[in-house]
Amino acid sequence: MKRISLPLVLSILPFASLSAQHILPETDNDWSESNQYIYLTDEVTFVSVTMNEIDLDAFIADPYTDIYAPCEVRFVNSVMDEVITNVGIRPRGNSQRDAQKFPWKLSFNELVTGRKFHGVEKMNFAGESTDPSMSRESLSYEIMRSIGVAAPRSAHIWLTINDGTKVSGVYNNIEQVDEEFVQAWFDNKDGDLYKCRWKGGGAKLNWVAPGDAAAYEALPDYEEKITGSYQRLADFIDFIVNSDTQTFSDDISSWMNVDSFLRAQAVDMYLGQWDGLWILPNNYYLYWDTTSALFEYVPWDLDHSMGMDYWVFPYFFGTDWATRNFDNWGLNSPASESGQNGPPLINRLLAVPLYESKLAGYLQDLAAYHGHPRRLADSITNHFDQLQSLAYTGAFSGNTTDNNYTTQDFVASWTYPSTYSAFRTPATWGIIPFLEKRSAYVRDFYPSSSPQLTIPISINEVVAKNTNGISDELGEFEDWIEIYNSSSQSIDLGGYFLSDRYSNSSMWEFPPSTIVQAKDYLIVWCDAEMSQGPLHTNFKLDKDGSGVYLFAPNTSSNYLVDSITYSTLSDNQSIARIPDASQNIVSLDDPTPLAFNETGDLYLCKIGFVPDPTTLHCTGLTANSQAAYLWSSNFGSAVIGGNNCSGVTLGLTNPFYLGILTTVDAYGLSTVQIPKDRVPAGICAQVIDVATCATSNVIQF
Repeated sequence: MKRISLPLVLSILPFASLSAQHILPETDNDWSESNQYIYLTDEVTFVSVTMNEIDLDAFIADPYTDIYAPCEVRFVNSVMDEVITNVGIRPRGNSQRDAQKFPWKLSFNELVTGRKFHGVEKMNFAGESTDPSMSRESLSYEIMRSIGVAAPRSAHIWLTINDGTKVSGVYNNIEQVDEEFVQAWFDNKDGDLYKCRWKGGGAKLNWVAPGDAAAYEALPDYEEKITGSYQRLADFIDFIVNSDTQTFSDDISSWMNVDSFLRAQAVDMYLGQWDGLWILPNNYYLYWDTTSALFEYVPWDLDHSMGMDYWVFPYFFGTDWATRNFDNWGLNSPASESGQNGPPLINRLLAVPLYESKLAGYLQDLAAYHGHPRRLADSITNHFDQLQSLAYTGAFSGNTTDNNYTTQDFVASWTYPSTYSAFRTPATWGIIPFLEKRSAYVRDFYPSSSPQLTIPISINEVVAKNTNGISDELGEFEDWIEIYNSSSQSIDLGGYFLSDRYSNSSMWEFPPSTIVQAKDYLIVWCDAEMSQGPLHTNFKLDKDGSGVYLFAPNTSSNYLVDSITYSTLSDNQSIARIPDASQNIVSLDDPTPLAFNETGDLYLCKIGFVPDPTTLHCTGLTANSQAAYLWSSNFGSAVIGGNNCSGVTLGLTNPFYLGILTTVDAYGLSTVQIPKDRVPAGICAQVIDVATCATSNVIQF
């Protein structure tokens, strides 16, 4: 296979910090409360269910029933020890109901109308019976949220029913996609919510005669969960399948949030997640956001990923997803027609060069950052540490659980098999080697986003609560956004759009002839007072967390050019890229409007993960002087000897040595490129300003 050369702008990824698009809904009260009590990511919650033994035996005998039985539940973790009564319980799931360790559902509002437990109405306890690590689904959801897709949360639990002899073991508590979920992520819950799955021929979003709402309501593959109406789904599918090529290209973005959909499909491609729309097709939701009037795609049930293959399934007697090509990734899959690359929606999107290019770019982002094994190392360790002593103990182990898994299988699952093992089912890869292979393969052999989409304009700094900083033309302290042109040519932003909502790509339009000079800045005032000047928007910023999004003109398909998101910001605090136009994003207590972004001290950051190419930036140095990059095996308090900067205490241990000596530019910035395989993982680095002997923070590769 021919190697595809990546442009420099991508070869130095991954980013030290990459903004998501759909930001975590931390300001939603129910989401925030459940995050505090239910979806704890660093510990196992112990859940004890007490129910009638006759009801339990009936469920075990017939796990396909959807009738709830009453129970009492006790939850114990580091923040609560609570008992709740009159809870409904039943088996759940689709194909997994055949498993020995089948999944369960709790409903807090089934027997007590309107009740919630710490912000949730229902809980889904997944048995993860086919995944020996019991963690692939959680890692996949984490990656989805990292790249900006609205996706459920999850947390490991130890479930015991009655005395535990029939049901006890590790489960995964997966967040329900329901009214509370869409309210948190999209700020409304009165739209249509379609659960799409494989119940008949699969949820392909293909046209079914006569194409009216009743045709789709009659199919078991689609279930509307809120309004009961199937009309909008019918209209959407009619547009997908029956619109002509130009109409589809021009208007698909007025039907759905295409950018978020492409991000989700990129994750499925990257992780080899074949149980979604593109391959099976199965396990996803579509929500009609009534605020944006767009469909949003929500992923679901992501455990068939990272080398979960089954050899004879999903198709062609085994697929090595780690080396699956970009072109024809879904060729002749169950979701596609003969000779097609996928279902109609994906085929038609990929026929539009803009969307194919965006998909390629998001895959490179995943390989370089969101899905890079070094980025996920802490999460992997966290899952391992939580489950090592619990995995495949209790009622389900060896011949009492599916695939005869034992604790030893759990331990091995993270690293074994280390290469693709076609006849080993269901896990043909270990998680870590899969991620290592997939990350390298995508970077080396997948295409990159088109250079035409790489516009050198950045949302460079944002202040969401300006009380005494810079003022506008009328002397008012308004919130502001700084735009930076990193190129050597002036750029006209006339016709581009700014928005504080990801799904609204035309909220405020830059006036004609809004010129940003080369290597220069522009301030836009976010005060919802457009009458005060040409660079005053029709929206304000939310200091409790939001995002700022820059979209291309309508004449360029209005695609997302750049974005920056943030959590809560204090008064006069900014979120900023350091250095300018980079993807390293930090908060600053002293904003730097219309000036080079820096912290005020020597600040060292790393963009990349070894052993792959990485970049080091250090700001705050003496302009036009020299910077010395020092390496050491660990953090410490070594003291410099000799004549230069003698007596300065470092944050490194002995022995340390000079790695690189560079020249600082006129902005006090030093940048160093570290080639692939040059620095081993774990090495620490610190910079010393040769002119002043000031030292930076310490980072670790």
